[in-house]
Amino acid sequence: MTKQEQAKKDYLSGMKYKDVATKYEVSINTVKSWKNRYGWQRGAPVKKSMHTKPKKGAYKKELNNGGLTPEQELFAQLVGGKRIPLYRAYQIAYAKTKPSVATAMAASSRLAKEPEITTRIVNISKETAYKHKWSLNKVVEGLSFVHDESKADMIEHGVKKSNADAMLEALSQLTDVLNLKKLDENSERKLKAEADIAEAKAHILNDKGDDTEAKVSKLLDKIDDAIEGNDNNDN
Repeated sequence: MTKQEQAKKDYLSGMKYKDVATKYEVSINTVKSWKNRYGWQRGAPVKKSMHTKPKKGAYKKELNNGGLTPEQELFAQLVGGKRIPLYRAYQIAYAKTKPSVATAMAASSRLAKEPEITTRIVNISKETAYKHKWSLNKVVEGLSFVHDESKADMIEHGVKKSNADAMLEALSQLTDVLNLKKLDENSERKLKAEADIAEAKAHILNDKGDDTEAKVSKLLDKIDDAIEGNDNNDN
């Protein structure tokens, strides 16, 4: 090890210029010259921050809530914020694949049951309700619209058993999404309507005498009754 290397070791360990110069029988200016020439620096060097290129597609996951894909996020926004039936929301969100009505009914039901999607739909529904300060009447209007649209589409397109199952899941999901917090003095009537629908749904689903399409029809009629009952209370 050279004298300069030994001096560097002592300097980095904390010795002063004067002490290093005395130990190695050189001038203080020589020690300073070594320091500058060879880049002596006490303490750990500060690491330069390195810009790492994000992985392909990583920014999309950050932008979308819960790590959803753009299609999944749009699907959740349409269902939770716009009150669009599941299969229609699916057709819009996945328009590139041009799904048929039958495909959209089955696929949207499966998609809506995924935990991340369900959570996102519920959160969007609540955010929308708070943002617009929806009253009971507004909630009922939304439920009525979904019901009428779904019933009309079932009549227009016809419903096979597998697709009827998907539609039943869609109606169940949309009913559950409307579980909003108390927003005005009419909340008790809203809760009663939801309870009536839930009770009717349970009885209908447990009925062994009807096929799936008949059960769907009965459930829609019960929703109608609940809505009409609340309208009569407002008069």
